[in-house]
Amino acid sequence: MATLGTLAVNNRHDGFTLNGKPWFWLADTCWSAFTSITLEDWDYYLARRAEQGINTLQINTLPQWDRCRPDLGIYPYASEDGTTFDWSRPNPAYWERAREMCRMVVEHGIRPALVLMWCNYVPGTWGAMIAERFGTPVMPLEEVAAHVRRVVEELDEFDPVYVVTGDTDWKSDECLPYYEAALATVCELAPTRLRTMHINRANRTIPAQFVDRLDFLMFQPGHNAGAQDEAWKLPEDLAAAHPGKPMVNSEPCYEMMGASRNVYVRFGAKECRASAWSGILAGASAGVTYGAHGIWNWQTSRSEGSALGEGFDAPFRWQEALQLPGVWDFGLIPQVLGVLTHGSTDAVEPAQDVLDDAREAIRVARVGERSVAYLPFATVLKLKLDASRSWTAAAFDLEGKRVAHLPVTPCEDGIRVAQHPFTADALVVVTPA
Repeated sequence: MATLGTLAVNNRHDGFTLNGKPWFWLADTCWSAFTSITLEDWDYYLARRAEQGINTLQINTLPQWDRCRPDLGIYPYASEDGTTFDWSRPNPAYWERAREMCRMVVEHGIRPALVLMWCNYVPGTWGAMIAERFGTPVMPLEEVAAHVRRVVEELDEFDPVYVVTGDTDWKSDECLPYYEAALATVCELAPTRLRTMHINRANRTIPAQFVDRLDFLMFQPGHNAGAQDEAWKLPEDLAAAHPGKPMVNSEPCYEMMGASRNVYVRFGAKECRASAWSGILAGASAGVTYGAHGIWNWQTSRSEGSALGEGFDAPFRWQEALQLPGVWDFGLIPQVLGVLTHGSTDAVEPAQDVLDDAREAIRVARVGERSVAYLPFATVLKLKLDASRSWTAAAFDLEGKRVAHLPVTPCEDGIRVAQHPFTADALVVVTPA
């Protein structure tokens, strides 16, 4: 079987290496894969995502609570309805199928990132409160270590990353023994694998007892239409609280997702790009995750709703969601970063203090001697850079994939970069001549 190589945190502790070479986490969320996707459809999905540059898949090892129904009816533990389980009776058919799916993932050069305990299975979380409304019990604490052991025994040969938590908060301390059991077990059984926690939208809290055993941090701007500034606020706050940990924007707004709480909004490719680039320039340069509404929950022509309810507008069928254009924008990110960083010899360092503008949605970072700015809309860019030096500026049209060369002139307290000519968002790179 093909292997994916050794994934590690780099020496700067701001990103990853694969077999010693720089590697950017570019994931897709396919949370409900193991319960919902036929093997034939899985092969097509993987081939397409590999073409699009995806190198990691974030998958739930337990049935996703808000997956589309009907699913395939194959569950990890004995169950009549796919929501209530006999945790003492594992289903060999599910685990054999998960193994085959992971083998196919690796054959396409993609790495599985396996979530061990989604929040609805853990008491003291927001997810457990929702599950309780549907009469769905949480996993007994004594079964947590057994489940994690089963995941490692069945799937560790596929070079996974282990994501200990799924969409969790820490609503009460009741959840802490569960996550402690899961983290301690995976540390014991798979000590060389990278570990992290996927936390819920706008959460910037990680209990101190866990932090030192996490190799990198995930954060989630999520799908709230009025709070997309979390894409840059979360990495700023997490870096201040937990310095020296690579950060990944693990759940930005999903393309064509209806906003949370059923607000009548759909996120398009531009909003997804804004979340991605804003997070990267704010310090989360280790990677980013794409999502398409209809892929993560696997909507089909037969789908009639989700398992335990949902707070979003109707998803697109997976065949349509797989072709949404925004994923190609995400696929360009590591290519652009590779050029900017000269093969990662230069770090992407947040430099918001260089911006001479109060509009925080414009994000700025330093990459060596270059300044890189993300502009969600066309505007004049003013930077506090040495006006006695000669500068060049290039604007990359992130929608149309064009480049404009912009005049740079001295101004009070720095330099002025002329407005770019594009009607969508752009990345402006300012370089000393």
